[in-house]
Amino acid sequence: MHDSRARWVVLLSCFFSLGVSEAPFIGAERCQLCHRSIYALWKATPHSRASASLDIENETPSCLPCHATGPANLPGVQCEACHGAGGYYWPAEIMIDAAKGREAGLVTPDEGTCRRCHGSGLPGHADRFEMPQGAERRLTVH
Repeated sequence: MHDSRARWVVLLSCFFSLGVSEAPFIGAERCQLCHRSIYALWKATPHSRASASLDIENETPSCLPCHATGPANLPGVQCEACHGAGGYYWPAEIMIDAAKGREAGLVTPDEGTCRRCHGSGLPGHADRFEMPQGAERRLTVH
């Protein structure tokens, strides 16, 4: 087994043996270190401000999965809300290889990912959702 892959297997085994079943969320600020232009696009979208109208500490738990990110309720719909917790895939040696990224937990979002929140039918929320395509997707989502 490749040496770095063996280290990841050992690391993941340690986490699972400790009862940690999910990768840690690292936050958009860390993603920004390598993805500056995507981060800048995201900051200009409603996703980045999704929790601005919520009281994160006291909000109804049913609102948080769509308006905040991860178990720590990071503010807004951050990168990991759609791409999965980055704790295992964020290192550069993994992110430079798409296959390694997927193996480490990087999610490629699809329409189902968006529909977890959009098209929920809740009052005051979008009752219809059309998946943006191509360049529009990158600009409107990020």
